[in-house]
Amino acid sequence: MKTTILTYLSAVILFAGIVPAQNLHREVKRTDEKEVRVKIESSFGSVNISKGSKDKIVVVSYKKKERSDDAKLDLNYHVNRGIGDLKLEMHPEGSEVRSDDGESGIHINASVNFKTDEWYIELVDGVPLSIDAELGAGKSDFDLSGLIVNDLSISTGASSSRLSFNEMNTGEIKTLRIESGVSKFVADNLNNAHFSRMEFDGGVGSYILDFGGELKRDVKVDINVGLGSLNIIVPKKIGLRIKYEDSWLSNLSLDDEEFIRKRKGIYESQNYAEAEGKMDVYIESGLGSVKVKREK
Repeated sequence: MKTTILTYLSAVILFAGIVPAQNLHREVKRTDEKEVRVKIESSFGSVNISKGSKDKIVVVSYKKKERSDDAKLDLNYHVNRGIGDLKLEMHPEGSEVRSDDGESGIHINASVNFKTDEWYIELVDGVPLSIDAELGAGKSDFDLSGLIVNDLSISTGASSSRLSFNEMNTGEIKTLRIESGVSKFVADNLNNAHFSRMEFDGGVGSYILDFGGELKRDVKVDINVGLGSLNIIVPKKIGLRIKYEDSWLSNLSLDDEEFIRKRKGIYESQNYAEAEGKMDVYIESGLGSVKVKREK
């Protein structure tokens, strides 16, 4: 009987299909989920993600502008043995979703006004989440403060993006992965993300990585930037070791009074040995500037 009820609930909350978005509002109610896997894809537009309520897995909102075309939302969700799988695909007004030879794709008309697309996504509070987001061009704001995040992967294209953890994550991320293309990317309070390892890959752009927050263990960070400026901000109480791949096309700037040069390309903060929380940061930069700043 229990199995029958769960199957029925899964069928009821399953929502799928491309729907036009005007003043769109879609939501999925929570049932017995113990964790949720989230996949978010957006071809173009503004995507804003934040904490929602405890009784809804997701709430998606879209405010239509004064245009005749409709944006497209594809929302799929199902539950299997207490694990929810949520997939969201969002496409701009004037785009066309096509299916050829069994394969679906998105075609964006040249006349599309991309500035009109503003999506707002609220994710469930109190349920562990695995989040995989692939965003195209546009803007994005990931405010994951207060959510339980056990896995996080973000990929952005030509965009301006911000990631925030203004509260300590009560989940634990084994590897936090961020890939940013031709873009501006800003991250706030990254140590509140509670990761063991972080991998950041930047293409061309301006990047600010603020490692504020609490850190009471050893973590590793790998940063690779092709072309542009990289600013790294780390609280003074955290022990910091920098390994920098020298290049005559890029330069590294450190707070001189904070660091000791151990050998070529390796620098340690003066409190590295005794600090409760330590960061080992490997930086590779092709062309541009890298600045490491210590703050209280």
